[in-house]
Amino acid sequence: MLLGDPPSKNKGRKGRRSPLKRAVSFLALLVLVLGAVYLTLNYDALSQRLTDTIVGNLLFKREREAAEELKFDVYSDSVIACLDGGLAVASGSGMQLVDIGGETVDSESVILQDPAVSGGTNRAVVWSTGSKDFYVLGLKEGIEKHKTDENVINVSINKEDWIALSAEEEGYKGAVTVYNNKLKSVYKWYSGEGYLIDAALSDISDKMAALTITGSGSKVTCFALSGQEERGSYISENALLFDLAFLGPNRICALGENSAVFLSDRGELISSYSFSDGYLKDYSMDGSGFLTLVIGKYKTGSAASIVTLSADGGVLGSIDIKKEVLSISACGKYLAVLYDDELAIYKSDLSEHARASDVANARQVLARPDGSAVLLTNSGAVVFSA
Repeated sequence: MLLGDPPSKNKGRKGRRSPLKRAVSFLALLVLVLGAVYLTLNYDALSQRLTDTIVGNLLFKREREAAEELKFDVYSDSVIACLDGGLAVASGSGMQLVDIGGETVDSESVILQDPAVSGGTNRAVVWSTGSKDFYVLGLKEGIEKHKTDENVINVSINKEDWIALSAEEEGYKGAVTVYNNKLKSVYKWYSGEGYLIDAALSDISDKMAALTITGSGSKVTCFALSGQEERGSYISENALLFDLAFLGPNRICALGENSAVFLSDRGELISSYSFSDGYLKDYSMDGSGFLTLVIGKYKTGSAASIVTLSADGGVLGSIDIKKEVLSISACGKYLAVLYDDELAIYKSDLSEHARASDVANARQVLARPDGSAVLLTNSGAVVFSA
């Protein structure tokens, strides 16, 4: 169960009390006893009204906390993504759409050598690097298969369910095709200079950034979807970049093994954050306006720091940890961290929002925008509501 912040404990000073204080204490005790009797007799009537108040949150926390379990087939390579009202689940043997009630809406058996899934708002996309197919999943639409002419390199989806498909392209070093939320191709960019790694779309679907590897280093090229001309670019000569995302309408983050760079939507360098004295263990670029890094102090071992950075590269929060991080996920203004013995949900500044200790068999965590979280287990998923 998710637990809120524990109430602070105030220690009173010992000593003899005056008769007035004893009388006040007796009256207070009497009120508490009568109140307890009243609550016992009227529990059902009061619980609903009190659950919306601070007192109710304290008195009825146990009843309000819930961990809803969803049952579906899980394999060793299963990965999940959240949709509004359900989950998209992919594995090497196929994919499933599961609604929030645990019912399987649609499923498809297909061999995926390297299954990957990414969720938007109402849809998710499933793919396997090197294949010529990708799949778009929606609770209303079911599972839709789409074929490409060349091998898929990477796929991303934004909050408006627009898709950026990075694929090989004959005569070029890759191409990005952008599909709107009607799955109509609306934009295509061909990379002639650098080998395509990935592409990302802004949340309002008006801009795109592509990451390539050139002879001069990693390159981020920026575009407006209203035209083919480059808006600008950034070249990282000293660090190999492997992932990128829009952290805001006009801010792009590109991540490497030892540093993160924060760019304008024209490729201008805003700032950078180096962690060359540590080891990147995990990260999430899915938070609204922030990047999360798990930086190990040593190459092996659990001692690490969790750092959150704003869209401009400023430090929002930092905490030191001494236990293993199994999975992290950011969504909205929240960050979910699955440790080896508990689940913690933080706000973007790493102040604690909620915590759960019952995480047996949990393998992956997904944060949700309301501060709740979904845990992938060996037999399905558990939805924790904060």
